[in-house]
Formats: sequence, structure tokens, C-alpha cells
Amino acid sequence: MKNKINNRILLIGYMGSGKTTVGKALSQLTDSRFIDMDKEIELIEKMPIRKIFMLFGEHEFRNKEAELLDKLCNITSAADIMTGGKGAIEKMMDKASKYSAFENLKDDIIVSCGGGIILDDLNCTILKDQFTIFLDGDPKLLFERVKEDKSNERPNSFMDIEDENIRFSQFLKRYESRRPLYEKSSKYTINIDGKTPDEIAEEIIKKIN
Repeated sequence: MKNKINNRILLIGYMGSGKTTVGKALSQLTDSRFIDMDKEIELIEKMPIRKIFMLFGEHEFRNKEAELLDKLCNITSAADIMTGGKGAIEKMMDKASKYSAFENLKDDIIVSCGGGIILDDLNCTILKDQFTIFLDGDPKLLFERVKEDKSNERPNSFMDIEDENIRFSQFLKRYESRRPLYEKSSKYTINIDGKTPDEIAEEIIKKIN
């Protein structure tokens, strides 16, 4: 018999924390739909996140990310209209049409959030009101997981630096600046060190019961 969840679980954490692999394991154990926010944005926008960063800047990507989070969590916000400016309402309607498939989902869902989702204060508030899990681990181990990533998908320019010591220094600096934001945005923190995705998923399920 599958474990049941209460509508949605959101996973947050730094790069290398295994949000996607744990999310997929959790969806299997709970018979829930798995949603990777970064992948969904790439599909909807028809380009990699790295390209969105390059063409439109991080701010525009964060707007798309916040819009999707609002839809997944059934949040109605006038933030886009409040920004004002010519075409603000049309812009909002365009976004709404792109992400409308994620409104009022009836399925139980497991959501893997992007690593920088906590950089927006409103996102942090929304996440805190959800069943949000922060997957944390030793930054050295997190770095080992991603340092040889050749997919060129990560929008963090410092990961392209050839000198590994400089890369880790930049990696650690960003991890340390974001960790308090992950903590304040989550209901629970789970340390992933030395655990398999299935073990972590089981630990999350125990938090539900």
C-alpha cells in the first residue's frame, strides 16, 4: 500500500542536494505526481534556463519561477499588475496562459524547486506555509556531486571556472549565503549525507505522519 501525502510536498536545497532524485523516489513511494520546476519552465519557455539567464537576465527567470510557484501552491497574486508600466496586464495574462496548466491541481504532487527560489521574499513566505523540506548536506560533498557536470545547464557562471579551488570557494560562498534562507523557508531540514534517495524519501514520509 502506498503512503499518502497531504496534497503537496516541496523540496528545496542547494545544487547537488538531490532534490530531483529524492523527489522521484518520494513520488514512487507516495504514488504522487513529480514536478521539477526548472524542467517545466524550460519546456514552457522552450529554452534552457541558462539561455533564459543569458538572453533576459536572472530577474526575468525569477519572475517565471515565482509565477509557477504561485500556480502550484494555489496563490493568487497581483504582483505582476502592481509592477505597473505599459503592457503589465498583458504580460500577466501571457504568463497566466503559459502556466495555467498548473492551477488548482487535484493530484498529490512532489515539487523539486530551483536552488535560487528562496532569493525572493514572497517565495520564502509561500514556501514556509507549505510542507517544505530543506535537503541539506556537507557543502564539500554537494560540490563533489556537481563539479564535473558537463551538461552546461547550470546558470551559475562560476561553475565554468577551470581552477577547482576557485570554483569551490565561489560554490561555498553562495551556499553559506543561501543556507539561512532555506532554513527559514522550510518546515523541516533533512541532512542527506550518507543516505540513499529512498532513505531520504522514507525520512520525509515519517515527517508527514
